[in-house]
Amino acid sequence: MISAIFSPTRASREWLLVLCCIAAYPLSSLLPHSWGWEDGPVENAQIAVLLAGCLWAGRAALRSPDASLALLARWVAPLWLVLTARELSWGAVFMHPLGYGDEGPIFSSALLWYKPWVKPAVALVLAWMAYAAWRHRLDRLLARIVAAGRFPWFAALIALACMLGSGCAEGHLACGIAFHHPQAEVFEELAELVAYLALLVAQAGVLRGAAAGAGLPQR
Repeated sequence: MISAIFSPTRASREWLLVLCCIAAYPLSSLLPHSWGWEDGPVENAQIAVLLAGCLWAGRAALRSPDASLALLARWVAPLWLVLTARELSWGAVFMHPLGYGDEGPIFSSALLWYKPWVKPAVALVLAWMAYAAWRHRLDRLLARIVAAGRFPWFAALIALACMLGSGCAEGHLACGIAFHHPQAEVFEELAELVAYLALLVAQAGVLRGAAAGAGLPQR
């Protein structure tokens, strides 16, 4: 079990994520402030990672001969889309900026004609995910992946740590780390980027765990 969790390939990817997470703080002081702006280079990299995760899950859902892997991939793919839409401010970044401030271009999703439908649509997607997880007993599949030592705990913890760091930089959490205003914005986006990369690595571990024989139980 231990050797399955800390396989060399997985370990190298996860420790690289740790290094990226650590490097995010000094990099946030070195990179141009514009890199942390909305619709800036780091946020565009986030969107690329999120779309890669969605495409990977979609490909697995459509092409995998393993039923459990296809089902799990089909369940997780909408979550990548929701995260992508959120980073795009639900489409507001495709509009002309309302103006520019210290934090770069200002976009407002409140101007979108479909904004009132965003929350109900997201709630519907999450409700479907909850129903699908219950209907197909994905908890049992995940339990078997955990029991087989194939669940990517380390990658999941890295993602959680990075999201907490992002919350600290944004001012939503108190963590005792001092951020200057421009540095905070860049660090927030870098931490989210590493978190999404960690989720991508975690997805790889879970899907490979399902493909390795942790199939759905018979009902």
